[in-house]
Amino acid sequence: MRAMRVLGMTGKGGDAMRRAKWGWVTFATLAGFAVAGAALGANESWLSLRYHSLALGGVLMIPLAACSVLAVAFAAERFIMMRPDKIVPLDFVKEVRNLTAQGKFAKAMELCRARKNPVSSVFRVALMLSEKPSITNEIIRGTVEDLGARAIDELALRIKPLLMISNISPLLGLLGTVFGIIQAFNVVAFGAGLGRADLLAAGISMALITTAAGLTIAIPALACYHYFRGLLEGRISERMEITLRAFMENLVEGRGKI
Repeated sequence: MRAMRVLGMTGKGGDAMRRAKWGWVTFATLAGFAVAGAALGANESWLSLRYHSLALGGVLMIPLAACSVLAVAFAAERFIMMRPDKIVPLDFVKEVRNLTAQGKFAKAMELCRARKNPVSSVFRVALMLSEKPSITNEIIRGTVEDLGARAIDELALRIKPLLMISNISPLLGLLGTVFGIIQAFNVVAFGAGLGRADLLAAGISMALITTAAGLTIAIPALACYHYFRGLLEGRISERMEITLRAFMENLVEGRGKI
């Protein structure tokens, strides 16, 4: 019953606080872009200087740039889609539970088919199994628990690209470091670098820039991965568990009315 009370709460105050929080985040982001744009406008040579510095990193800056774009894209997509309200929407759960408790399995099934989210797929399977009198409640309960765990595992797979990028980027940076050191030693070995510090600096710059770029990409990507992992193993898993447990109570109640 405690789980049912938790799921039944719509939390108008909490929704207002979440809207206010996202409003402040949006405002801060726009303000940051405005400040950055003003700074770039005040110093037009800054962008060309940064581009020239990155170009010194050599050809390995291309895959590193691709990693950075992918990391931003995956992180932004997960920030949008991997919210507890997206995975387990409480209004949808409440409506399905009410229909299930009343024995209106057909209407609950229609609602689950209309709303596409991880928890609705679990509900659909449970409702289909409940139509067969030969299948006991314990079998349905075990199936629901397995499907809930599988849904969490599938969500975990969707954040694995961030972990891969965080592992690959430092290796690419290290490879660029090796290439830069080789270039610097080749200059010395062939005698072209004697008395020419600028030629040696090119190889050393490649060595340092690629390493810095790889770490700059890897650290935020790894931080985002652990953030999403903690969110998944914490709030989302807890909400999924409470939701499925309460749904099973309503399903058992509804089966008794048929």
